[in-house]
Order: sequence, then C-alpha cells, then structure tokens
Amino acid sequence: MQITGIILAGGQSSRMGTDKALIRLNGKTLMENAIEICKPVCSAILISSNNPKHKNFGFALIPDEIKNCGPMGGIYSCLKKSGTDWNFVISVDSAFVTENFVHFLISQTGEFDAVVPIHENGKEPLVALYRKNCVPVIQERIELKNYKMYNLLNEFNTKFINVDSWVKKYPAIFKNINRPEDLIL
Repeated sequence: MQITGIILAGGQSSRMGTDKALIRLNGKTLMENAIEICKPVCSAILISSNNPKHKNFGFALIPDEIKNCGPMGGIYSCLKKSGTDWNFVISVDSAFVTENFVHFLISQTGEFDAVVPIHENGKEPLVALYRKNCVPVIQERIELKNYKMYNLLNEFNTKFINVDSWVKKYPAIFKNINRPEDLIL
C-alpha cells in the first residue's frame, strides 16, 4: 500500500517561543525526526508549513490553503496535494512515535476513512491515518469555522483503535514537545 506522510509543522509554537520543527532533540531537529519516522513507511512526504525555511529539508512544502484553522487546515491542504489514497499524519512535535507503531496503524485500515489511536488519556488525531476522500468533509468543517479535530472525526467512518498496550509499553509515545521543559527527558 502506498502511503503519503504528512508532517504538520505549521503551528505557531507559541508555548515553545521558537519554531518547534527546528529544535534539536537527541542531536536531530524535530523535523528530521518526523522525516525519519515517515521515510521507511511512506512513498512520499509532504510538509505542512508556511515557513520557507522548512523547504531546506528536501520535501514538498505545502502552505495552508485556508489560513488560521489549526491542524485541520494543514491536513486539508496536504490531503488535496497527496497522490495516495491513505496518508499518515504526524505532528512535528510527536517525537516518540515509532516506525513499528505506524506499521500497526496501517494494518488497521480496512474500509475506514480514518484510523485514529485512542487511549485512556484521549484520542490522537495528529498521529493518525486519513484517506484522501476526507477532503470534502474537512472543507465543509472549515467553511463552518468548526476547527476541532475531535468533532471532525465523528464525520468520517473512523476506526478508533485502542492503543493502551502501546502506551503501557512506550509511555512517551504520544508525548508532545510543546515547551522548553519538555525537552528534558
């Protein structure tokens, strides 16, 4: 199965105070880390960002077609440009996702429109799989100015996959790097 990796790197990084994608963790930028997660499982990679510096990573830079609607806008713009049916979305600050976890998500696709991890602390719509056919529904949500990802997931044929066992084995798998103190491991 051909999969496009979509790296969401267009956030404002307001809590971090600087562009999160360029922050180093264990010797690599968060963008390099996200690319390394995607490369083994994705036939193409798109970077959702309005920052021209992100072109330096060597992959297609997709600016938000519709501004100021958060991650939904990045997913929307990238899904429109994607050349594959299935797309793996990862936020650039999700530094602890593993290649094995992405393979696990891919194994759950079936006849769904989205595959979203869920665990005792909630849903993870920014480390998930989305089909290209989600574009019209996302566009409708954006036009209604309803940018909440949780609301969007109820509009698709979404498979919520329980990943409590993954979280137990890898407690940091969904940890986001949002503030400077999150870099202290």
